[in-house]
Amino acid sequence: MPKPSTNGQGETLTGRVARGAAWILGAGLSARLLGAVNTIIVARLLAPGDIGLVAVATIAMQLLQGFSDIGVSQAVVKFRDADRDDLDTLFTLAVIRGLLIGLLLAGAAPIAAAFYGDPRMLPAFLGVAAFPLIMGFINPRFFEFERDLQFSREFVATILNRLAGVAVSITIAVIFRTYWAIILGMLTGGVVQLALSYMLRPFAPRLSFRSFKKVFGFSSWLAGVSFMAALNNKLDVPILARIAGGGGAGVYFMGFQLSEMITGQFAAPLTRALYPGLSELQGDIERMRQAFLQGVAALGAFAMPVAFGFAFVAQDLTNLLLGAKWADVAPVIQVLAPVVGLQSLFFATQSYAVALGMTRLVFFRELIFFLVRFPIFVWAAITHGLRGAVLAAAVLGLFHVILNLALYARASGRPFWEPLVSARRSFAAVACMSIYFLVLRPVFPMVSEASLILRLFADILIGGGIYLIAHGGLWVLEGRPNSIERNILNVIVALTGRPSRN
Repeated sequence: MPKPSTNGQGETLTGRVARGAAWILGAGLSARLLGAVNTIIVARLLAPGDIGLVAVATIAMQLLQGFSDIGVSQAVVKFRDADRDDLDTLFTLAVIRGLLIGLLLAGAAPIAAAFYGDPRMLPAFLGVAAFPLIMGFINPRFFEFERDLQFSREFVATILNRLAGVAVSITIAVIFRTYWAIILGMLTGGVVQLALSYMLRPFAPRLSFRSFKKVFGFSSWLAGVSFMAALNNKLDVPILARIAGGGGAGVYFMGFQLSEMITGQFAAPLTRALYPGLSELQGDIERMRQAFLQGVAALGAFAMPVAFGFAFVAQDLTNLLLGAKWADVAPVIQVLAPVVGLQSLFFATQSYAVALGMTRLVFFRELIFFLVRFPIFVWAAITHGLRGAVLAAAVLGLFHVILNLALYARASGRPFWEPLVSARRSFAAVACMSIYFLVLRPVFPMVSEASLILRLFADILIGGGIYLIAHGGLWVLEGRPNSIERNILNVIVALTGRPSRN
């Protein structure tokens, strides 16, 4: 049996991934909490049309970023022996990319204002154009923390840049009630992130193309993946803004963002920590596969119940947090959040394929998805408006799950159903929780007729309790295998100091 890899100090790779995920989770929880506070306050102060306006400009920027993403952080992680020439080349390409995106956004500003019939699009596009230029100068050595699974510095950077951005955004929203609150908050966060990348990892990059061939060989397919992913993920709002207006686009954007925000809170940390861990196992294909499947099980245990639970309480939660003017967001969440929860199981599939050097397969996955998704989504939006767009996005999200299963089978040479089997207890536990909300809760008048706050509290407590009991019970029935449940139990034991009964 192969020995677990260590970092030279006796710590296993699993422990380092878990610790890295914990740091990312801490940063993510804090950042998402700040982001949620910012979103709620700004959404209450601004109209849906203002949110839709900024969403179009921001998504135009994200599209251009996706079209040209060279994967600086992935390259630093992949090239575990990256030297000065590699880092300088990555920095140079990032600067050029940021400058080009900024210029394209500035050039597109008057076109967007004319296309959407809203003169505010021009200053919004010009303001957003500054962000990619700022981020183009990020210190490439900062991503060495990710390569080495040292995420504590990223925790500091994430909290500080988010605090600065939220403070500026809320202040401007409260005083001026303008969409510029969102844009200036974003720019402030970018400036703080840029400064911290050099303060936490001192380095003086130079303009150079000496490692262009090496970098481009890795990044070309990755850029193609980002290009297709941007088309798949970022075209919805601009299309809806044209078809359903800024209000409809704002409702869709808010619903989708909240669905991803809640689920990503748990899925993103583990996925981020898994990639450098998988990359470290490049020489041991079987252990890499097992690590990926363990990651799927962990994603299923945490992200999927949160997504489904969020869908079940969406009506009450949006009413409490956003107010009556955002009532149309709840149906969007109810449809999209469960699909996002299912997709979260496979967030690490791309990392698994990239770590294996199979970026080309990831590109073709995204290409197939776009060729199927784009015409169906446009047809649904034109024919049935916002409701059709939401339903199409949900069905197509399930199609993306199928593509991820096919990607796993092709990359691993194993049956496509293995990831589903690894998350079997999570599926069963979520089913038990769903039975409560869909069958039992409607016949409990003491819950359904309670006040909003008490109803939310009861739903979260009972739904979460049913999930935990079902998940733990299934683990016991399976003989308490060495899995995510045991890892959680070990953490509880370490925190309480009580001996565990294995």
